[in-house]
This record gives sequence, C-alpha cells and structure tokens, in this order.
Amino acid sequence: MVYLPLIVGFSLVAFGYSQDLELQHTLTTSDNYKDTTETVKVTAFLDLLQTSTNPSEKTTIEESSVVERALAWLVTQREADWGWRNDTPKVLTALQLWPREEAHLMAEVLEMQLSLKQMEVEIVVLLWRHHEIPITPPKLAQYCLALSGACQDPRQFHGHDLIATLLHHEPVRDIEFAYASLAACTARSHVRKKQIRRLLDIANTAKDHNIDTVAMTILALRCIVKDHRHRNLQHSLRRPCISLARQQQQDGGFGNLYNTALTLQALQDMNEINNHWNRSAAKSYIESRQDPDGAFTDPNLTAEIVFALSDRGLSHIRNLDCGKYDNDMDNHVEIDGLSKSLYPHGNDSDPRNVTVTYTLWVGANVTENATVTLTAPRNTSFYHVMQAAMDADPRFTFEASEWPNGHYVHTLAGYKEEPMGYHYWLLYRLPEVPDPLAPPANQLVAPVGVDDLLIEEGDHYLFWYKKL
Repeated sequence: MVYLPLIVGFSLVAFGYSQDLELQHTLTTSDNYKDTTETVKVTAFLDLLQTSTNPSEKTTIEESSVVERALAWLVTQREADWGWRNDTPKVLTALQLWPREEAHLMAEVLEMQLSLKQMEVEIVVLLWRHHEIPITPPKLAQYCLALSGACQDPRQFHGHDLIATLLHHEPVRDIEFAYASLAACTARSHVRKKQIRRLLDIANTAKDHNIDTVAMTILALRCIVKDHRHRNLQHSLRRPCISLARQQQQDGGFGNLYNTALTLQALQDMNEINNHWNRSAAKSYIESRQDPDGAFTDPNLTAEIVFALSDRGLSHIRNLDCGKYDNDMDNHVEIDGLSKSLYPHGNDSDPRNVTVTYTLWVGANVTENATVTLTAPRNTSFYHVMQAAMDADPRFTFEASEWPNGHYVHTLAGYKEEPMGYHYWLLYRLPEVPDPLAPPANQLVAPVGVDDLLIEEGDHYLFWYKKL
C-alpha cells in the first residue's frame, strides 16, 4: 500500500490542473485513437509546434514540415487522462525534445505538466502491481528515458531507483538489453564492464543480428563513449556502423519504417561512413510514407520517426542542459556488485595541473628501481602519464595490447610478463612514494586499468614486476 498515497496525490494534482485550465481543443474518450484524416487547424497549444510565415495567420497542418505535422498529430491523439495509453513515455519524449528557440518546447505549458503527471501515475501503478503484472524491460526503459528527457532523475523517482530495477534482471533478448543499457547510460548511471562487453559482442557480430538490434546497440555504445573513461571504445563503433549502413535497400529504407528510423538515429553525425549509405534517401523513404493527417501509422512509430527526422533523438537526451551535472558519474569502480565513488574529488572540469610520481620496481627484492616526477592536467588518465614518462626517460618504455575495455600493459623497461612463470606487472596507487623496505600490500593494487585510472594531486604510482 506504500504506493497508494502517491497515486492519490498525483490524481489530485492532475484534477486540480484540469479544473483551472481552459482547454484549447476537444479530446475524445473513445476506445480507439481518433480519426484525424481531416485537415486540423493548429490551436493555441499546437501553435507552439508550428512556424508561420505570417504571424497573423494560423498555419494549417498541410503547410507544416513533416516533423511538425507528425507532432501536431501526436498532440491530437492525447486521451482525456492526458496520456497516450501505452505510448505515453515515448510520445512525451518526442514532444520534449523538439526545440523551440533552443529551449524545451513544452516546459511552460500546463498541458505538458499534466501529461508528465499522468506518466508518473502510470509508473507508480506499474510499481504497485509488479507482482501481478511484471514490468517489461522495454517499457521501463521508455519511462526512464522520458524522465531523463524531462530533466528528472529516474534513479530518484519518489524514493525508487528505476535504473536499478531495470538492470536487476539482465534481459535475455539483445535488443532489450541494448535498450536498457541506453536508458541507464542516458540517466548517467554506471554501466558495468560486463554490460559493455556484451554490447561489444553484439556490435562485433552485427551481421548475425537484426537491423533494429544493431542500431539500438550502436545507440547504447555511442552514449557510453561520451563518458571519458570509455572514449577508447570509439574505434569499436566504426565496423558495426559500416555493417549497418550497408543494409540499406534500393528504396532508401532498411526494411521498414521502424528499422529506418532507428538506423537514422544510430548513424547520426557518423560522417566517416557517409560513403557507405545515403542518408537523404533514408529520410525520403520515411517522408514519402507519411499519412495525410501527419501520422505514421500509430503514436509509437510516429514518435520514433520524430526522433529520426528531427536529429534530436534518444542520443540527444544525455546532452540536455538541465542546469545540473552529476559528478558521481565519473570515477566509479565495481565492488561486490555495487557502484561507489572511488575518488571523491571536486568538479571534474577543473583544468589545473597536478604533480604525481611514477615508479618502476623489478623483482620481489627490488633489484631495479626508477622514479620520475611528472606534471599533467588533473584527471589525465594514467596511460597518458605513462606515455609522457616514456618520452622523458627511456627506462619507462612500455608496450601494451589494446582491448575493447582499454590497454593492457605487458612490457615495461624491457621486462615482459611471463604467465608460465607467474611473473606479472602489478599497478599500485599509493599515498606516498613507495619504499622498497616497506613494500605496499596487495590491497593497494589499483582497482581499475591504466585508462580508467585518473590522476590527482599528490598521487604516487608504482608498477612492480614480480612473481605472484
């Protein structure tokens, strides 16, 4: 019964709004979506979606762009409860992302506030009844994306972490898994390396998967690489993007409207693969299939096409300026399945330089010892520090293998790891310069790799070659 007060509260808020609001157009309460094949005049509410060449005259839907006509049609399909039935989160996301003078279009419209409250009621009801009717990952992902698009944190939904709920049981279907990963990343939640590996596995075998699965996987990975800890994965996107682009058919589409819309989002701004497909032909394929009333079959598909044609799709949500930044997004490490802050320092955008020491030890008895002091911008990865040290002192020359999750250093100072003899390089992060007479304990081994390890003022790093 913990959800009952929330439901009652939301209902009262919605009722109060609806009593005070002078509606600009009539809504239907029939069991089917309204027939909107007739020409619809844009009312005061719909005028926000239109751009008229003559401000003194209302613009009809026929004179509007493809996207504006689609958005106008979506608004006419709103139900009496201010929602869109099963499509409420996706339609709301489409409406919120549409730009108007570089601002959120609907942020000051009471109708939009009512629709957002209706969506919250829907989420609460789903949580309340989840024992009777399980929440499917795609549906919960849609709600999480819509909340993020409204500048609300789905990890703090009235005391509930919707992202944690979404990721609690990993979806079996690859497309649902990619969708859930995209929602988590968009909410600036930590994406585990296990999840990233699965996404990379899908991307690397793109030819074995459906178009929609590959496109959704690319969207998820493109979101993940925006995190500076995973920028090294950018190169992993090229091959699956080319494979997806080559699926384009003679008519310009990718099999159907949904696949084409999703592909347009996935390949947006991927200019390096432009010679592998025709973006204009894909857009024309979609635009030529718009219904006379502005729809693309149903609200769900229409919203998806709005994402694709407006160039402000699902990948744009993470870039929204909501007037805040989540510092906890950076520098996470997985410990017993929990995500916690590893280095609780201040604003990651601080450009100041910091000074660190970097030491090499060889042998259990430390027969070779070399230390260098370096200065670099705060939050530089330790891998870049290693490169600077190699340039400054040849004793710090190293070799590394490049893997999907980063670089693996296997050779330093001419000493290569010998797995057969159990000789390995171990990286430590220490509070002081290492002393061979008081070697560090194993619990001080860095919990992340050289790419994920970000330097801070006063850090001391040790690479120690020894037998385990």
